[in-house]
Amino acid sequence: MAEVQPGVVESQRIGMTSEENRSEDQKRVARRIPGPFDGWRVSALETPVRIFDISIGGCFVNSVHEQEPHREVTLKIELPSEETICVKAITLDQRSDLGYAVRFVEIEEADELRLKRALARLQGGEV
Repeated sequence: MAEVQPGVVESQRIGMTSEENRSEDQKRVARRIPGPFDGWRVSALETPVRIFDISIGGCFVNSVHEQEPHREVTLKIELPSEETICVKAITLDQRSDLGYAVRFVEIEEADELRLKRALARLQGGEV
């Protein structure tokens, strides 16, 4: 499985100063696509979630359920014009009542390729 570079999700930036936001902008290497995308959190049951701000490195999971930071979660994400992908992710510090950010830590090569193609298509780039 390919390891994904960490990403910083827009929703993490709430409550930061302008200087901190500029610093975070400089750290970003992957563009985010705002979404929303349909997804599921996979555990004993598959729980529907909405995915926002997706990039090659992570996303924001819209959820009414609180999530402890630094927990591994498995997500299925439905991408437009692609098959549904499955990723393992680590939850980041929760900074919103609307959900939590995750950093992708494990993704199959085929799913990573699907994600890259979908992101390129949605950004108006070449596929």
